[in-house]
Amino acid sequence: MAQHTMAENEIQVLVLDDEPNIRDSLAEYLMDCGFSTLTAESAEEALAMPGLGEIAVAIVDIRLGGMDGLEFIKRLHRRHPTLRCLIHTGSTDFQLDKELRDIGLTDHEVLYKPVLDMGIFETLIREMVAEGRS
Repeated sequence: MAQHTMAENEIQVLVLDDEPNIRDSLAEYLMDCGFSTLTAESAEEALAMPGLGEIAVAIVDIRLGGMDGLEFIKRLHRRHPTLRCLIHTGSTDFQLDKELRDIGLTDHEVLYKPVLDMGIFETLIREMVAEGRS
């Protein structure tokens, strides 16, 4: 788990991906956009993080060793129902199930690897945070 210092009022984002290159490059990009980031390589590690409820948005890979990203999102939602999630998956045939839709996820929050325009992460995170404040 890596944690980067958070300034007051800074938006905190969790990047959960078992692929170190993807996890680290996405976290670095988000820091360049002005976000504070936490990273985890497993759902179990992420769920054990202190201060998990302080995160505004979690970017979650679906295929992880151990608990998968879908179960992570469901457990996270039970603990912190206002925390928003983006799904970042390499599975081109991924479909949101009813439980994820009931949580509030839509196809708009599913991004397929490789993401060619990284700016979509910043845009979606800022939209999600703004919706949460309105």
